[in-house]
Amino acid sequence: MSKVPAYLKLARIEHGIIASVATVTGCALGAGGWLHIPPLQSALAIAATIFVEAGLFIFNDVYNVDEDRVNAPNRPLVTGEIGLKEATTAGYLALLLGTAFALTLGVAPLMIVLAAVTSGMAYNIRYKRTGFVGNLIVSFDTSLPFLFGATVTSGYRIPLLCIIFTLIAFVATLGREVLKGIRDLEGDRRVGIKTIAVTKGQRFAASLAAALFTFAVLLSLTALPLLHEPGKRALYAALVSITNVLFLFTAVYILLKQDVRRAENGRKFTLLAMLLGTLAFSAAA
Repeated sequence: MSKVPAYLKLARIEHGIIASVATVTGCALGAGGWLHIPPLQSALAIAATIFVEAGLFIFNDVYNVDEDRVNAPNRPLVTGEIGLKEATTAGYLALLLGTAFALTLGVAPLMIVLAAVTSGMAYNIRYKRTGFVGNLIVSFDTSLPFLFGATVTSGYRIPLLCIIFTLIAFVATLGREVLKGIRDLEGDRRVGIKTIAVTKGQRFAASLAAALFTFAVLLSLTALPLLHEPGKRALYAALVSITNVLFLFTAVYILLKQDVRRAENGRKFTLLAMLLGTLAFSAAA
């Protein structure tokens, strides 16, 4: 039991929780509202999301130990709280369980999970070191839960609102990944990871991240005309307004000065923004 907190940290369980909210929101969007979602299918979809997310994050640390010794020395594999062999076993088990749960939900959900596992593992093993290509893969995987949830309840008929939310998640995550390159600049240079911050400089990376956050804000406004129920529209507008303020504040904050502390704080601000944004999307479902 003493290793449970370390495993939760290794799996970045907070990201799994946010992703599971996105998944069940997708279920509601696909079903035509929260009152119409099938409880068992939604529970299986949440389980699949959490296990796949956990497995990919575990393998991220397994293949990222050298960088983490510089950038994140408190990670469980660096501190020795969990051994490399233990982590590898846990990662495979999590991915297998996530895929098994998805298998019970139909062909479309299974295809999305397999796409997430394949691209996520490709990122961990190879594409992380390519910088921006790796950022694109992470953003793709992070945005998939909305589509995954929608396919659980509507098959291949994805609602337009779900597609918009997926695009917002993709763009916002891409901004966070570019920003992460500023925070991890020293470690990435040492091991040859060609992030935007390494190849183009911190100022350029901050400008690109700020532009992406601003674009995510603009995309969030396109959902308003699709919300025909006054209550849903009002709640979405209220929550997404707070989200947008956080994104825009972060954009200005990192443009004023680019350093490790600001980049890390900016990522924290945007993680909160993405959580609130997910709740806003849930309110609109």
